[in-house]
Amino acid sequence: MLSQIKSGKYGPGTRLPTEQELMEKFGASRETVRKALDRLVVRGIIVRKPGVGSFVNSEKTNHLVGIIVQQITSYIFPYVVFGAEDYLFRNGYKLLLGNASEDPSREKQIIEEWVESGVTGLIVDPVYSATRRCNRDYMKSLVKQGIKVVLVHSDWNIEGAGCVVLDDTYGGTKAAEVFHQHGHKRVAVLYKSIHLPSFARAMSFIQRARELGFEKIYEKSFNVSEFTGVPMQMAYELLTMPKQLRPTAVFCYNDATALQLQLVAKRLGLTIPDDLSVIGFDDAPIGDFRDVLTSFAHPKEDVGRKAAEILLKMLSGGEAEKYVFQPEFIERSSVAPPRA
Repeated sequence: MLSQIKSGKYGPGTRLPTEQELMEKFGASRETVRKALDRLVVRGIIVRKPGVGSFVNSEKTNHLVGIIVQQITSYIFPYVVFGAEDYLFRNGYKLLLGNASEDPSREKQIIEEWVESGVTGLIVDPVYSATRRCNRDYMKSLVKQGIKVVLVHSDWNIEGAGCVVLDDTYGGTKAAEVFHQHGHKRVAVLYKSIHLPSFARAMSFIQRARELGFEKIYEKSFNVSEFTGVPMQMAYELLTMPKQLRPTAVFCYNDATALQLQLVAKRLGLTIPDDLSVIGFDDAPIGDFRDVLTSFAHPKEDVGRKAAEILLKMLSGGEAEKYVFQPEFIERSSVAPPRA
């Protein structure tokens, strides 16, 4: 059927044979025919009119895009999705939703299935974006094929792809300066090395800390999801150092990591901010600790909305655009001068 539509046998707006006629023509079961038609509907190739029949879509745009994020059920990711979905819905587009589960293989498989289904626009928050395991080359190939792609959080500098990111280096730089202003001399950064935003925040923190002349700058990185609890082990290693060596202030690349640091500190009998100052990033909904944690506000829904806006412009023939959000520094009570 698809080949006949592409050949022009069934032109735009043409009524297709009934399910019964297709069953007889192809010697297929009703279930097989319905699944085939459903697939063409998803791809935007045909439209169904209840009680009337199936017709070749006369619109050039299938109004179907996909958004895939690292972890769809937790942390800031549902808010990013909501922002994108809201904008797409108000502009007449349908959304396919994908959960990469922080697995680049799964991420690629989902996108491949979407492209096969006729999706022409993608919003992707890529996993492992700072490593060779990432799907950067695959994204480049999709752009060359004419698929419109907008990356979220990680800028791979792909020509023809849109991008929405935060000024992550501002976060790391600002955190180092705040610790310095409060008189800290031994500081640490706890981050995920496989993710570009995390890496940028950590490296800018370290660079600024060196410029400010801290006595000790500890760097603790992990290469798996922070939702595995691995940051707790890193935090334990930092906080069980001898008191005269232990950092008195820690910058965590996100609030989920900061929460795990706080839990370890509590178990060790350390209080925040008396024994340990902490700065996170994202201003995420992480329970009571959010009320005291100094952090940087992540414009979650606005990021998703902006990505959708850029994507729809690209689908309408516009140029790819890069947009950078400036995170707002939110000072609460988790930072104080170190104890003498």
